Amino acid sequence: MAKVKYTIKENKKVGTHSFYAVPVPNGTLDFMEVCEEACENTSIEPSIMRAAVTEYMKAVKRNVLKGFRCALGDQFIYVYPNLEASLKDKKDAQGNILEVATIEKFTLAGAKSRLGATVSKKYSAQFAAEVSWQRVDASGAAIEDEDITDDAENGGTTPSPSPSGGDNGGGTGTVTPGGGGDNPGGGGNDDDDAGDTN
Repeated sequence: MAKVKYTIKENKKVGTHSFYAVPVPNGTLDFMEVCEEACENTSIEPSIMRAAVTEYMKAVKRNVLKGFRCALGDQFIYVYPNLEASLKDKKDAQGNILEVATIEKFTLAGAKSRLGATVSKKYSAQFAAEVSWQRVDASGAAIEDEDITDDAENGGTTPSPSPSGGDNGGGTGTVTPGGGGDNPGGGGNDDDDAGDTN
């Protein structure tokens, strides 16, 4: 199985000597290409698959606008309405507080409506158990590096999925802006696996 490529970048926004891993995509598959592959071992025509998924997404859009969380696939991705708004203490250059933030001062001035998405913890755990990574340099050339999947198979520690919660830095393909830690990537795993069954 081919390895997923990644490279290392420095996050200069939080100061020096802060580095994080960034996945390097092999490319982008368009909607029809994925539909064609999904139909390979079935009797379903790709055009029928495309039409069904298109109508499904229209239903998702309608219900997200009503305030619902909507599942994309069985225990896979959840799409939800999200609001980007915050209020913090105002500080001077030395870090002294000039104005204290309080809940009474909170408004939606400057807020942004966003479409959020999270990946279920169960799917992320499956991905973590099966993925294999290959480090590459800026030009895309492979660099010798340990493989966290191979290391686990050779007696190492199996990598844990990202902790739950919506602010994990470098989350798994989420649309939610922000993110914690040094990694400026956003999102994280779904924190409650809405609709999941054990």
